[in-house]
Amino acid sequence: MIKALVGLVVLLVVALAADRVGVEYAEQRVATQLQEELALSAPPGVEINGFPVLTQAVAGRYDDVRLTLSEADLGELSGLDVVVGLEGLHLPLSELFSENVEAVPVDRVEGTVSVPYAEVAAQIGEGVAVANGPDGVVVTQTLEVLGQDVEVSGTGQLLVAGPDEIGVTVVGLSLAGVEIPDFLIEQLQDQLSFVYIVPPLPFGLQITEVVATDGGFDISAAAEDTVLEPI
Repeated sequence: MIKALVGLVVLLVVALAADRVGVEYAEQRVATQLQEELALSAPPGVEINGFPVLTQAVAGRYDDVRLTLSEADLGELSGLDVVVGLEGLHLPLSELFSENVEAVPVDRVEGTVSVPYAEVAAQIGEGVAVANGPDGVVVTQTLEVLGQDVEVSGTGQLLVAGPDEIGVTVVGLSLAGVEIPDFLIEQLQDQLSFVYIVPPLPFGLQITEVVATDGGFDISAAAEDTVLEPI
């Protein structure tokens, strides 16, 4: 009984070691193939998750692959916190060893990018401040009100405005005690409302969700049944 248990443990250790070696090799090969296929400036960082990876390699389908792209390949996203995950990356075993891969189909690509409020405000216009508040996104700007320059703050609702756009629609207003007519309130709310265009996302990702945090907007994006193309 003891010998059988020892033998089982030895086999498990050997299997784990073999899988670890296979993981490292597969990660290197996938990185090389993606660099060539996507014309990247450098091999991306590749982390293949799931166990065992060797069976995934034999099947030619990787369930969970995490990519780290170089700043040169992120373009306008450079400097932002970007995470890309590939679910169901199809790379047959024969192509894993090949130098010529025609396409890399992926069942689903998911990505997240965190955009600081300062980055958002810089695109909107000079003198604008954006922050997260207890009742929504707070937008502050100095505007002309009844002939005077007044610092106006508005609380807005955050939404996905398009495949590469997020928006804030201001519904509340604060003018530090200044009383103004209703029609002017609506005008100021419109002035403070904005649409932020997200820098081009890799792999055809389209925005699916956005959340306001203390530091900025956390944006989620996805693409279904795609073939990876040059960024």
